[in-house]
Amino acid sequence: MMRIVRPFLLLCAVLLGAAAGASEQWRTAHLRGECEAALTAARAAAEKGEPEAMLQMSDWHFFGTCLDKDDVASARWALLAAEAGLPRAQVVAGQIHASGLGVAKDEAVARDWYQKAADAGDPEGMLLLAKVFEADAADPLAAELALAWTRRAADKEYAPAFVHLAALYSGGGRQTDYGEAARWLEKAIQAGYRDNGVWVALSWACLNLGRYDEVLEAVQKVPKEAPEYKAAQINMAHALLLNGQVGNAREVYAQNMTLRGKDEFRRVLREDFTELRRSGHPHPGMLRMEKLFLSDTSN
Repeated sequence: MMRIVRPFLLLCAVLLGAAAGASEQWRTAHLRGECEAALTAARAAAEKGEPEAMLQMSDWHFFGTCLDKDDVASARWALLAAEAGLPRAQVVAGQIHASGLGVAKDEAVARDWYQKAADAGDPEGMLLLAKVFEADAADPLAAELALAWTRRAADKEYAPAFVHLAALYSGGGRQTDYGEAARWLEKAIQAGYRDNGVWVALSWACLNLGRYDEVLEAVQKVPKEAPEYKAAQINMAHALLLNGQVGNAREVYAQNMTLRGKDEFRRVLREDFTELRRSGHPHPGMLRMEKLFLSDTSN
């Protein structure tokens, strides 16, 4: 029996090595910018049913590199790779059905592909599936399912899931936990996610935890030209107010009203004060700011 099995195993190893060699050939050519050689090798591998090569063909058509930009052809190759069981391609299949790029838009089909990718252990598929559940207002379990799938993606050290978890924990609903939100945001920052939105989110979480020095430190990371600057500045004003610096807070609130416009500023101030009170951080100065900025006689 061993005389039969051993040659068979050797044959399998040779075939797998040849397949790996073919994949390496087009990858290496692509990295070198040798489109013609990469395309020849990748097309041959794709036509033999290699999912990675199929997905590469899809990418080249989608981005218009090595091949002409062609959303229909891109979708066709991605779906072939997805049907062959490649989880990353299943994520792409979901995205193209969700967007309608190269195929008819179909949210239900998109969800099915995300589910397949998530079940196969792909963290991006898990996060996209979580967002589908999150948007499903008709499902009473949607919030729990969204949180569960996002946590599974985070458990795989998928950094975008850290940021999304923080958003779920900062939502103002029954899942709100600003301690958890801050913890995941800090983990995202350690993983390299240091964009303006993350700093604003961290400042808001710390504000609701009473960590005012950390609020001021976070908002300083947001430059004046950034769209998130308005949110950072009002969080700074809140931190100054709750820390007893009422005069300084009033000045920053006034600047924020100029930045936002009166109506938007009033709406945000009401919403923020409501949540700060709910999270256990009322302050007598809030009443003063409400009288100054929310009364009909305020400027």
